[in-house]
Amino acid sequence: MLKLRGRCCRLAGTPRLWLFRQPDARKQRVMVIAPHADDAELAAFGLYSQAEEAWIITLTAGEIEAEHYRQMGMERAEAARMKGRLRAWDSIAVARWGGVPESQCVQLGYFCLQLPAMQAAPDTPIGSREADLTDTRLFRQFNTLPLPGDNGQPTWNNLLADLRALILKARPQVVVMPHPAIDPHPDHICAQAAVREALFGLEWQPDVVLGYANHLHDNDRWPMGDAYSGISLPPVFDATLPLVPYSLQLSVAAQRDKAMALGMMHDLLPPMPFKRRVRRALQRVLAGRHWPAEGENEFFRKAVRRHELFWCSRDL
Repeated sequence: MLKLRGRCCRLAGTPRLWLFRQPDARKQRVMVIAPHADDAELAAFGLYSQAEEAWIITLTAGEIEAEHYRQMGMERAEAARMKGRLRAWDSIAVARWGGVPESQCVQLGYFCLQLPAMQAAPDTPIGSREADLTDTRLFRQFNTLPLPGDNGQPTWNNLLADLRALILKARPQVVVMPHPAIDPHPDHICAQAAVREALFGLEWQPDVVLGYANHLHDNDRWPMGDAYSGISLPPVFDATLPLVPYSLQLSVAAQRDKAMALGMMHDLLPPMPFKRRVRRALQRVLAGRHWPAEGENEFFRKAVRRHELFWCSRDL
């Protein structure tokens, strides 16, 4: 028997409980597509760390918005390059904490927030906004696999060729990538579009796609609640959109390992701005809110939960 207790709310009408039974993705070959370093860990550390075989493919270096490194005395381009190199390292090294070998972690090194421009002009190299670079090889230096895009040209066609080569090598049964309708980040939208384009006509096809959302339309607080608690479904913004949830339960030990993985990510470590510190202090006093000890960044609260939530699709 399932008992529900309302707290500052009540149910209207007769409740309806929906049950979904899905194949266990942990028993299959999994490929996680991460637009930026840390997206794989935020969305799917629990899944990939328990999978029989996992590959982590990071599309961009995530080099922009490097103000933290400029505070160390670096010029704008130098700071962006430093941030990109560190995040490239994170994309290879942190997955080892989850048991994924270095040979199955790949950083493609394309430039942050430039995927839409690459998609619009597939043959045209699109350089970094801040790093003064038009060559991706600086951010590919930790890869162990040769790839078609190793000529350093930041083009959409190179990205597609890289993805096709990796899919044919890994032969994933499950592909985990951003959900195009829920996650509005432009690089996330283009990441899933690139995977679908790369899969078109390819001799290997995954059995299922699991979509995730590390960002949400008009709501940066979701999922609500505290770290180590459950995760709710996001608000419905399109009643015509078919969304079939896939929920993976994580043990407390797995949640703690995930929190430690996030703590290894350089981009989640810079201290909060003063304004946000003041706001949190007021929320703690006036509303009784509290935040996890593992880290100040909001993702330590949002991503470390009893479940990892995906949306299942077989429409490739």
